[in-house]
Formats: sequence, structure tokens, C-alpha cells
Amino acid sequence: MGDLGPEAYQFADFLEAAGQTFWQILPLTPLDPGSGFSPYSSPSAFAGNVLLISLEKLAEEGLLTADDLAVFNEQPVQDVTITELPSNTGESEPAVLAGPLTLAPSTLHAAWIKKRPLLKQAAETFLRDASAAQRNDYERFCAWQSHWLDEYALFTALQDSTGEPFWLRWPDELMRRDPAVLAQQTELLRHDLEVIKVQQYFFLRQWNELIAYCYNKRIHLIGDIPIYVQLNSADVWSNPTLFKLDENFQPLYVAGAPPDYFSEYGQRWGNPIYDWAEHERTGFSWWLRRIRHQQSLYGLTRLDHFLGFYEYWEIPASEPTAKIGEWVKAPFESFMRAMYRQFVQLPIIAEDLGAKAADIQPQLRHYAIPGMRVVQFGFGDDQPTSSYAPHNHTENMVVYSGTHDNNTTLGWFREADADLRERLNDYLGFTVTEENVVDQMIRLTMRSVARLAILPIQDVLDLDETHRMNTPGAGGRSWQWRLQPDQLTVEVAERLLKLTRLTGRG
Repeated sequence: MGDLGPEAYQFADFLEAAGQTFWQILPLTPLDPGSGFSPYSSPSAFAGNVLLISLEKLAEEGLLTADDLAVFNEQPVQDVTITELPSNTGESEPAVLAGPLTLAPSTLHAAWIKKRPLLKQAAETFLRDASAAQRNDYERFCAWQSHWLDEYALFTALQDSTGEPFWLRWPDELMRRDPAVLAQQTELLRHDLEVIKVQQYFFLRQWNELIAYCYNKRIHLIGDIPIYVQLNSADVWSNPTLFKLDENFQPLYVAGAPPDYFSEYGQRWGNPIYDWAEHERTGFSWWLRRIRHQQSLYGLTRLDHFLGFYEYWEIPASEPTAKIGEWVKAPFESFMRAMYRQFVQLPIIAEDLGAKAADIQPQLRHYAIPGMRVVQFGFGDDQPTSSYAPHNHTENMVVYSGTHDNNTTLGWFREADADLRERLNDYLGFTVTEENVVDQMIRLTMRSVARLAILPIQDVLDLDETHRMNTPGAGGRSWQWRLQPDQLTVEVAERLLKLTRLTGRG
């Protein structure tokens, strides 16, 4: 499925050869098979995705053997049965628990089944054989990350020991966090907790090694923070007062987006809504920890659904769709003051897309936070005045040809109607075809006055709609696309390098 091993370093080499200086990625938090493996629906806002740990690098350290890797590579994967959890995505799906779901193995399912036993084995080898220096380094990691690591490890161990992945189905004393029972379980599960923590240690160590390699090549990493967290997460279980929940920890309201031109029912994401009054009362301490943690991982961070810090669509949890809800103000100014009291600067990019994007623009300008402009969005009926049209871009922006939530540029063009194609032709001054549209959209993106330009790798490779990363609402049918090693050729790097230099971005 891709990991932090040799191929990641080869991608960094490709970026250097192509003259690129930023590498933007999706969230690195753990994946949940019950939520379709979406990186935006994670059981932790802080932990790392251990499926990204490189087995090859563990073998180099003697934590796995060559035989272990051979068995891993040869082992077939059968269809897998998982339990679906409450939906966090979808346009009109009720947030209900489904029964067992049998799926043909994807790369993600295969990694979930095959990789976790080897990661556990490597962690146990480390705990048994680690040198004094290695043990000291691990213990420093545990102390440094204790603000989230202890709760996440206990949450994960309890999922395994109870056989129940959804914490709202745990015994009442565990669900309600009885201190004596938690202390007892912490003692009983001591070894399991260590195994979980060691895997997080592996992840962060390998991530930091990749960051150092990239920085030596003057390549900076751009991360991603989903604004909301999953109900079935260590964050909600350990901090229930930070969310609008009833006495049984069921959400009173859930997050989403109202109906618009694209969706009659809106989008019912299903995440629990923050109790912003409680966050404000605590000085936004949970968010400060989250931002600080993110800054330790990346040079820049994209804040998903930035509008939600200012105003959010609140849907009663009993509603099966997003049609019924209301806009509620968040304490944006208090939140921003708390941020700037803690951080000299906020190296963030605001995801300010959507129907109400205009509402947040004064705040972004006031705090000099760059927003996003997607060139694909710039050729609608409002093209002359659209903020996405290249002639309306300004310097303090990040411009994209498309994003992970959009079709590839070639796929976008294929599904475009005649009016959009005509506007695109008029804008460029010649007839756009399937053969030249991706090149032209990339050129528009790179020519923008925006300070930073980002191209999805699918557009760099001129790939069609079958290579789309995510279709919002599609659940497990998304997030499956993977870059193949032979796609990053010398010719691709040279072409991108030439355009980068031509547009003054080299």
C-alpha cells in the first residue's frame, strides 16, 4: 500500500529531480476499516498510521528477518469480514451501525490483515532485545508524547481485549472511564500497551528519518488536519466533555454540510460536534496540543474545513440526512487569539472551499492565512469574477489544479458540459481537447501569482478518472489508488522541471 521505506525516498528523489520544493500528503493518522479506511476518519487525532511503517527498515535493524518478509510477500489474502462503524461520510446516509461487511481485499485491507502481526512481532522483539540506548530513546519518546500516547494505547488495547472495536459497546465501567477499573486494566494490559507504544515509536522514528532526507534536498512537507474527529476515537472516549454528547455519550449533533447545487440532501459526515464553549473555557488546550503536535511533523499544515472554526453546520443526530440543521457560530476570535499567544506564527493553509467560502475571507485576510484556489473551479457561470479563475488569484494563496476530493483533471474535462468547455476554450484562446487539457490546466496553475502551486501527482502523470483518489460519499470505494513505482520516469521529471523553471518557481 506504500510506506515510509525505499519508495518514499525514491519519490523524494523524483521531487528533487523535478525541481519541486513541497510535498503535500493526506493525514498520517491511523486508518479504521470500519470507516472505509478514510484518512479523514481516524481513531486518533495524534497517533501515526502504523501501516505506513516500512518492514524493510525494521528488517535492517534486525527486528524482522528475511524469512518474515518472504512470508509476508507470498501470503495470499482472502476476502475479509469487518464491522462497519457509524458512517462519518456520505450525502444521505443515516449514522447507524451496520452488520458484518465482507469485502474483496484491496491494498488497504491486505495491509491491515498481513502487516499488523509482523509489526507486533517487531515490537515484541524490540522490547526484548533493545539496547540501553535504544530503551532510553524509546522512553524519551513515551514521555514526550504522553499527552496522547497513554490514552491512545489504552483505547487500542481495550478494543482488542474486549473484542469490540466500538467503545460505546464496551462494559459501562470502561465506557464511563471508572478510574479504578481503568487502573486495573492498565496493569493487566501492560505488555499490550508497550507493544502499541513501540509501534508508534517505530512510526515517528521512520517519519523523522524521511523528513530529514527531504529537508536535505530542500523539500518541505505539507500535512493535513481534519477539523473533526471520529466518534469511535481515543479523543472522544478520553475527552467526552469537549463534544456535544448526551449522558450516554451519543452525539446530540453531528457535522456536515447543507444541501447545495451538488447534493439535494447535503452531506451528513456524522462526526460529533465540538462543544466550543468548553474548548474556550479550557483555553483551547486540546487544540493547542494538536497544532503543536502537527508542527512537529510538518513544515506547513492544511487545516481541513477551515470555515468550521468560524461557523459550522449543526445537524441533529436524529436526522438521517443533512437537510435539517442550522449554522452556528464558533468562537473564532478567541480561538485565533489563543493560537497566536502560543505560536509566533501559524504555518497553516486554510481549506476555504465550498458554498460559504466568501464568509471566511475577511478573517483569512486579517490573519494573513493563505486559502486554497482550485483551478478546476474557475470555469463556471461566474468565471469573470470567480476567485478560482487564475486572473483573480492573489499572492497569499495556494493554487491547485485539483485536490484529492476532485476528479483528476482529465476526468473533470471528460465529464464537463458543453458550456464549461466553451468557457475554457475562450479563456485559453484555442480548442481544448483530451490530449492537451491536463497540460494547459497545469500551466494555468503554475502561472498563477499565488505563492505556492500544488499539482496532484495524477495530473502530473496525465491520468484519467479511474485514478481518482476520493469521491465524497463513496466510503470504502475511495482511497484505493496507489502510485506505481514505474510511473515516475526521467521524462516526467524533466518535463515538470522545465515548466517549473519557465514559470519562475524553480
